[in-house]
Amino acid sequence: MSECNVIMVTSCKGGVGKTTVAANLGMVLALMGKKTLLVDCDFGMRCLDLVMGLEDQCMYDLCDVIVRRVSYDKAIIRDERSQNLFFLAAPYKYEGDITQKSFEKFIKSVAPALDLEYIIIDTHGGMGDEVKLGAAVCDLALIIATHQSASLRAAEQTNSYLTELGVKKTRLIINCFEKQSVIKSELPGIIDIIDRTYVKLIGIIPSDPLFILAQRKGILIDSFRKSDTVMAFRNIALRVMGETVPLMEDFKRRNRKIIMK
Repeated sequence: MSECNVIMVTSCKGGVGKTTVAANLGMVLALMGKKTLLVDCDFGMRCLDLVMGLEDQCMYDLCDVIVRRVSYDKAIIRDERSQNLFFLAAPYKYEGDITQKSFEKFIKSVAPALDLEYIIIDTHGGMGDEVKLGAAVCDLALIIATHQSASLRAAEQTNSYLTELGVKKTRLIINCFEKQSVIKSELPGIIDIIDRTYVKLIGIIPSDPLFILAQRKGILIDSFRKSDTVMAFRNIALRVMGETVPLMEDFKRRNRKIIMK
C-alpha cells in the first residue's frame, strides 16, 4: 500500500470556495491515478455532496461510520466519474459526538481499507471542532483565499490558528483570481498577497464564470476542456504530489504584472 497523505482544505472565512477547491482537487488527483477520499467535515451545512452532484446517493455520513459503526462500503460512495475517487458525507445534524481520538482512528483505518493515497478533508468557514479534527490528522493544510482584503486577513489568521493547533505545513491557494483587476491596480498582485498572509503559495485559480456555473450543477473539472482553470488545478495537484511546477505552467495567457504588482 502507498502512504496516505491527509490534506485539509480550510479558511476561517466563508465564501472563498473551499468546497469547490476540495472537490476538484480530489477529482484531479483521482484522474492522475491516485486513490482519493473526499471527507465532508462541514458538519450541519453539508454541501460537498451538492458540489459533486452526489446528494441523491448519500444514505449515511461520517457520524454513522464513526459513532454508529456503519461499514465503509455502506457509507462511502465511489464516484462514477473515476474509479479512484470516493466520497463520505458530513452529518446534517451534529451533536458533538465525534472525538479527536475517534476521528484519528477512522482516518488511520479507512486509508488501508480502501488503499488510499490521499484523503481530502473539507472544513467549514470558521475555527470550530471540525478544523481541530482536521488539524490533528493532516499532513498539509491548504488555506483558501480570494484576493479581497478581508479574505487575506482571514488567511493570515487561519495560518496562525493552525500553527497553534500544531499543523506543520500550510500552503495558500488564491481562488477566483481576477487578473485584469490586478493589472489595473484595483486588487493586490501575488507578491503582495504573500506578504499580507505570510503563507507560502501553492497555486492560483483564475476567476472563471463557466466554472462557477458548473459547480452549481455538480459538474467537476473532468468535464472541462483545457483551460487556465483546468491547468491551475493540475498544477496544484502536481505540487501536492511533490513535483516542482512553475506557478502558471501551461496557462494560455501569462503576465508578470500579476505577480509583481
